[in-house]
Amino acid sequence: MEAFVLVIKAQQFALSAWDMSTSHTNIPFIYYFKNPNSGSVNDFMPSNKLRASFLKVLEEFPILVGHITVGKDGRCLVDVNPHNLNMPEYLESQSTVHFHDLEKAKFSWDALPHAATVGVFCAAGVSGIIKLVNVNIIRLAENSGLVLF
Repeated sequence: MEAFVLVIKAQQFALSAWDMSTSHTNIPFIYYFKNPNSGSVNDFMPSNKLRASFLKVLEEFPILVGHITVGKDGRCLVDVNPHNLNMPEYLESQSTVHFHDLEKAKFSWDALPHAATVGVFCAAGVSGIIKLVNVNIIRLAENSGLVLF
């Protein structure tokens, strides 16, 4: 992670009225990945590669590691301070749900394994600070796939 921190520059992003009006909700994006070699012991979507890819995304979109604050003019902004990054919650967990079960349920919200980091409303993370992005990778039963929230 040290390399990631070195490329983040101090900057501020002014938020528009639209940004503010939508800031009270969280739209969870859910991605499903089926392992074509389900049941095998191969490392499907290795954790280290997923984490490295996520850090690369944060390099390209540093607004995601900033803190929401109010500027001198009274408007909200996202302040990115490389010495005080608001790192996203990034969790990986294991589920007893099989990819087949999700397919059978037509990927219904009710069939999804519980996601620890994602909700409909914006909420503070474990640290008490509102995170601008959260990630929960849920590995499915028998290495059948994964769900990325």
